[in-house]
Amino acid sequence: MRKEKIKTYLIQLFLFVATLTTTTLAGYTFTASKSDSFGAILQGLYFSIPFLGILTIHEFGHYITARLYKVKVTLPYFIPFITFIGTLGAFIRIKSKLGSKKEIFDIGIAGPLAGFVAALILLFYGFTHLPPREHIFTIHPEYKQYGLEYDQYVYTQKNPDPNVVNYKLGDNLLFKFFKEYVAADPSLVPNAYELIHYPFLFAGFWALFFTALNLLPIGQTDGGHILYGLVGAKRQRQITPVIFTLFVFIGGLGIFFQ
Repeated sequence: MRKEKIKTYLIQLFLFVATLTTTTLAGYTFTASKSDSFGAILQGLYFSIPFLGILTIHEFGHYITARLYKVKVTLPYFIPFITFIGTLGAFIRIKSKLGSKKEIFDIGIAGPLAGFVAALILLFYGFTHLPPREHIFTIHPEYKQYGLEYDQYVYTQKNPDPNVVNYKLGDNLLFKFFKEYVAADPSLVPNAYELIHYPFLFAGFWALFFTALNLLPIGQTDGGHILYGLVGAKRQRQITPVIFTLFVFIGGLGIFFQ
């Protein structure tokens, strides 16, 4: 039994280190200066550490709540993924039977709540510690020819820059709030196309995205467990297909109203 535990811990440690590596590489790809090799690694860590930190806090929200209910549960398993942001998330395994719907609800909601609070703290720091606008020139030295009004040239259809791949992150209500009421200097808030080059904001954005996605009351997501805890198994089976259909319908509307 002890050997099995040690083996499990080693697997979890390996997955965490692998995920830290892949997310750091992702952070390097999106946020690093191309002129400073050491700074590039540091910038990668500026993304991976807070992002993985929020994922860890999320999972430990589940873990601690489960332990308070005397439920047997594993430490988190992280999922490395060599593309885009470097991970597919993390999960814990519940190894004993859950009792009441209240337990299922509390364990399910604890993770998203903990992760959400951590994301808010990260975003507060990110929006109050924005670098000068010239920071973008360390990522895109080709923008210097346009000066600080580069956005009028590199994103528009009238004056497209053939060397620039435009990648725009969508806005959300929390980001709008932070931009308007929290940012120390609103003029320093990055253009939506350049948000990927600001590691704290980029990490906070994806933490909010995965929290929202995970709260969809479908299947084995946290939202699915929360719904089960609220209405029970029978009504969950009735409600889930309706919510899934609405989700697909709303998502499909985006194709026609871009």
